[in-house]
This record gives sequence, C-alpha cells and structure tokens, in this order.
Amino acid sequence: MSLYTNADGAESNLTPDLTQNGLFTPNPESEEISSIRVWLELQEAVKRNHMHDPTPGDTLIIVDKSYDRVLACHPGGHLILDNIIEYDMSEPIPERWKWLCTETDGFIGFRSLAENKFLGHDFWWNFVARATAQKGDENFILIKRQNGYRIQSPFWFGFKPLSARSDGSGIEAKQPDGTLWAFMQVRES
Repeated sequence: MSLYTNADGAESNLTPDLTQNGLFTPNPESEEISSIRVWLELQEAVKRNHMHDPTPGDTLIIVDKSYDRVLACHPGGHLILDNIIEYDMSEPIPERWKWLCTETDGFIGFRSLAENKFLGHDFWWNFVARATAQKGDENFILIKRQNGYRIQSPFWFGFKPLSARSDGSGIEAKQPDGTLWAFMQVRES
C-alpha cells in the first residue's frame, strides 16, 4: 500500500524518498529532468550573454563565445573545444567541462575536475592541463570586457591572450586580441 496518493486520481510524476524519520516525501525532479534543466540553463546563459564573474572556489564552465564551445579537458590533459549543442541533454554536464577556479600569488588558475590538473602551457606555449600545482605557467589574469573576458597568460614583462583554435583543437596564445570567453558557474547538486 502506498503511503501517498495522487490528487483527484491523476498520475503523479513525483517519486518518493525516505526522510531520516522514515517518512516518504515526494522528490519533484528526477536526475534526468535535473540534467536537462541544467543544460537548458547553460544554453540560455550563453545565448543571452549571462556570465558569471569567476572567483576562487567556483566550479566553472569556460565558454568560447565566438562559437558557443566549451573548453574541455580530455584524458592526458588534452584540451578540445566541445560544441555545446552536440551533447545529450539527458546526461549530466560532462566532468571534463568543469574547472575549479583557484588563486595563487594574485593570479587566477583553473584546475580540471576530470583530470585534477591545472590548465597551463609548456616551454613552447602548447596549452594542456597536466600540472599538479598552480605555478608560473598555470597563472592567468582575467580582463573583463562588456560581453565577456579575455584570459591572459604572463609572458616576460607583459601578457599573451588566450585564443580558441578555430578548428576546436585546443587553445593557443598567438592572436593579438585573443578570444572572448564567458564563465558559467556550475552548482553541484
């Protein structure tokens, strides 16, 4: 016998959960519906230019605003720009899209939640996420613009702006202005 009933004989889409006291309480949102809601919020935020101002401790998605692509950390620390619309909205947001914002010595850093490594570059300015700590090559500054941010990496007595490669194969520091980036905060449920 069920401990809860549907109103006026209507079917319910609520699923029961047990509380600590052993009482059933309705759970109004399934995991699949929650995933779809998060995806729609992400797509809407990108479309409407709703950005989050990143602060250390935030879990973020880093979006290339030119092409609505997400900076993703694949196995081995390889960076690829994934197209948002190519993913199944019934699934949770991929872990490889999530970055933890950090701060060291006044510089911002980004640690991949998928690989637990920091975004940075090697001696030849190839960008990867392979460092276990935020040091010089993993330091960045953010320059806020009207419609997004420029991410810049220290270089001698100046900075190099980060650019998304047009083919989506990663990021580089070769363009004079760099890419306009947006940050979307991910709230873990």
